[in-house]
Amino acid sequence: MTLPSKRERQKEATRQAILGAAVECFASLGYDGTNFREITQRCGADRPLILYHFKNKETLWKLAAETVEQRFTLCFETRYQPETQSLRDDRARIRYLMSAFIDALVEVPAYGQILLREGSSEGPRMEWLARHFVPGSAINIALDDPTIIHRIQKTVLRDILASVMVSFVTLGPLMDRSLALVTGKDSAGIHPLADHSKEAFIDYLLAMVFSG
Repeated sequence: MTLPSKRERQKEATRQAILGAAVECFASLGYDGTNFREITQRCGADRPLILYHFKNKETLWKLAAETVEQRFTLCFETRYQPETQSLRDDRARIRYLMSAFIDALVEVPAYGQILLREGSSEGPRMEWLARHFVPGSAINIALDDPTIIHRIQKTVLRDILASVMVSFVTLGPLMDRSLALVTGKDSAGIHPLADHSKEAFIDYLLAMVFSG
């Protein structure tokens, strides 16, 4: 096996630095708010070098989104291993899935940020997100009750639950500050989600699932 040369290692390191800077920019500023100047400020690579590695802004966005999706999926699947748990009923199974999904959102904040920024406008980026940005294991959960299966897989409730989790965690800092101001506290403990806050949040979501 031939080891990569020093030049090849430097080239790959530059490419990864550009990609990392792009992830930060697209997550915090959105596609339209990001230009090559912001990426250059974060990684030091100028526009010609960025275009040498990634051809154009759209290509760079897609690769950045793929990177975030892969990080999130790995994080989620590391936490979501139902075969290792003794989950007695559908409620426990769904709670376990929601807990893993929320933890992954907290650990990979760029996932929710990109969804919120690019998922509200029709176009190729929203279409790409719809096709690629949800882990398959989060959709195909094994349950016993066919009514519950139908509700969380084939009705608008599925999208409501996902959007509420993404929005609540991603906007957590704002929500925490707002609630803290109302209650006169320095922090409301919403973000990052403390254990008691996360469990209370999941209880509200489960009520939506099992209320019918």
